[in-house]
Amino acid sequence: MENSLFTCQYCGKDTSEIEYDYLSGTDHLSCALEKEQKQRYVKMEYGPGDAVIDRPPYKNPIEKCVICGEATQYRFNDHIDLRYNYVEGAGQLCSKCYHFDTISVAQDENPIPLDSHRQLFTVSEYMVLSMPNDQELGAKVRQLYWESKK
Repeated sequence: MENSLFTCQYCGKDTSEIEYDYLSGTDHLSCALEKEQKQRYVKMEYGPGDAVIDRPPYKNPIEKCVICGEATQYRFNDHIDLRYNYVEGAGQLCSKCYHFDTISVAQDENPIPLDSHRQLFTVSEYMVLSMPNDQELGAKVRQLYWESKK
């Protein structure tokens, strides 16, 4: 005898003989979780005027180096305590950028020791968006750099 009160709304099977630990209301817990997983999406906004992008939350993209943009061996959701070449406050670096000792600004110039290569400071998104042009933004970033050295 089929009772409509004990029927899973997702698969349509009888749930009257199922222990309550495996039920979500009168539905199979597995059916309810599967449905929830399929419907769950995370909204990501990329700034003024850009489209809102929906993506499933279970995607775990590969982390890219914050300096050169090369893909690293780590995924976005990997904990930072389990990573090498991670700089707190800046992000993931590839091993080449992290262990880079010197850089030459131009071929004619002397290499600059890059212990300062990993000494980073942040600039707010508001400052970037509020500057009318790249020249003023560059001047403001350089000003902030020298102020941070005082």
